[in-house]
Amino acid sequence: MSAIHRVGATIAGLVTVAAVGGAFVAQGYGDAHRAPAAAAETQQPTLSATYNPTLDPQTVYVMPVPTAPVIHIIKRAPAPPPATNPPVIHIIVPGPAGGDDGGSGGTDN
Repeated sequence: MSAIHRVGATIAGLVTVAAVGGAFVAQGYGDAHRAPAAAAETQQPTLSATYNPTLDPQTVYVMPVPTAPVIHIIKRAPAPPPATNPPVIHIIVPGPAGGDDGGSGGTDN
């Protein structure tokens, strides 16, 4: 994709975001101005001073909710692996090349 296509796609995206955002702003502005007018048209009910209840109030007793049982959750640690002896490593070092005679070349003078 060349640079001109990238610039065009970027500008198209910004224009789309601006158009959608502008539509939301315009819709909210219109709804905000219509709400007070609609509220003024509706009548709020009023209580009359001659309110006379026809029923006596009743007292209702409700049993309290029983307490939930307590559940203790104990998570035990996993058992350790069985103990094993560490592996034994044998290192064999070769001796000197001439035998085990203390380094004499084997020739007598």
